This record gives sequence, structure tokens and C-alpha cells, in this order.
Amino acid sequence: MVSKTPAILAILLISLSTIVMAEGITVQDKPAQDRTAEEQQTVNDTSAQQVQTKKHPLEGNFDITFAGWSEHLTSTGRNQDNYIFGLRYKNLEAFTLHNSFETRSYILAYHAQLDWKSWVKVGVRVGGITGYTKEENAVQAGGVTPLFAPTLTLHYQKLGFETALFTDVIIFSMKLML
Repeated sequence: MVSKTPAILAILLISLSTIVMAEGITVQDKPAQDRTAEEQQTVNDTSAQQVQTKKHPLEGNFDITFAGWSEHLTSTGRNQDNYIFGLRYKNLEAFTLHNSFETRSYILAYHAQLDWKSWVKVGVRVGGITGYTKEENAVQAGGVTPLFAPTLTLHYQKLGFETALFTDVIIFSMKLML
């Protein structure tokens, strides 16, 4: 028996995209000869504003995280040079680092941040980290440890210094904020 689910999903997707496209029609979409003088002036003003405010799409949306050190609050003898490298695009982040047990770890996270001051960002990072055995970290699902970390980033122009609290470990890292 052939499933009708793919056909139904295709019809729903086409219907939804048609509705979204129809709602997105503006004065700028009308042919120039069909616009009133007032509508044409609105189009001209909007175009002028867009030219003045255009910036590179990565500006403010992209970070490179590097270096990385940690301070363990409740344990001793752990790795404190994390050799972190990571990328952030908007709120999504991906990192690699040497964890506390000197094993390669990978992090995938959502990082919400707010500008507290012009030079300070506060945030919270939520995601998962790999690279721990069950003996090193019992809280896991499929080899991924849940991650929840408040963050504080101090920055001057494009250079930032971030600190984050992962359970009982304070992580320090540098950022190039593009």
C-alpha cells in the first residue's frame, strides 16, 4: 500500500508557501506604472534607507572563540588548558576543546545574549557536550552531556573575554567578534 503522507505534506507546504508569499506583497512589488505618486515616493524613501543601513551580513552575527582556560572549584589535578576553538553564527555555536580529563570534546549550543552595557554582554548557553565517559560524568544521554552555562562577556571593539560557569568549572576564553 502506498502512503499518502508525502503527497499531503507537499500540498500543505505549497499552500503554506503561497499564503506566506501573498502576505509578503508590498508596494515595491507593484509594477512602477501601476503605483501612485505617493506609493512611488515610499518606494524611493525605502530604497534610500536600505542603501544607507546596509552592512555585511556577518557583522555582529559571527564570533571566533579561541584560547581557553578553566578553574575547577571542587576538584584538583584536572586539565586547565582547554585549547578551545569555536564559531558562533547568530545564537548557534560549535566548539571543540580538550576537556578536564584531556579528552577531545565537542559542544553544540544555543547562546542567548543581551547587551547589558555597551561593553558587557550577559547570556546563557544551552546545549550538549561530548567526550566524557560514564565514570567522568554520569549525566549523559547517548554520550552527550547536557550543558547549561551562564556567561559574561567583556569586549572592546572586536575583541572579547568571556567567562562561563559549567557546573563547578569556570571557563575563560577569548573571542574575536566580527
